[in-house]
Amino acid sequence: MDAHEILQKAKDLQAAKLAAKQAAVAPLAELLATRIRLQSELAETEAPYGKAYAVAAAAGWSPAELTEIGATEPAPRSRNRRSKGSGKAAAAASDSGTEIPMQTVNA
Repeated sequence: MDAHEILQKAKDLQAAKLAAKQAAVAPLAELLATRIRLQSELAETEAPYGKAYAVAAAAGWSPAELTEIGATEPAPRSRNRRSKGSGKAAAAASDSGTEIPMQTVNA
């Protein structure tokens, strides 16, 4: 067996391993694509669900009653909105090594 034959045998072996790995991951890829699509569709229902839940609660349905029919309280919307200049101040403080203390709000 010469060097060319040995290299060809090595390539064939690698190709067979790669084909087996690709075949093994194909079902996972299909399911992963389905999960990503479904998660996206679910995320699109969050805002209308929250509004519908609020309408039901405003009409007199208690959280306990809504839970009894399978309606869970919607996740609270994140309130990550910052004022126009707050990001610049924090960035400037981090650049200067100055720490900005966390503020607590008493509810």
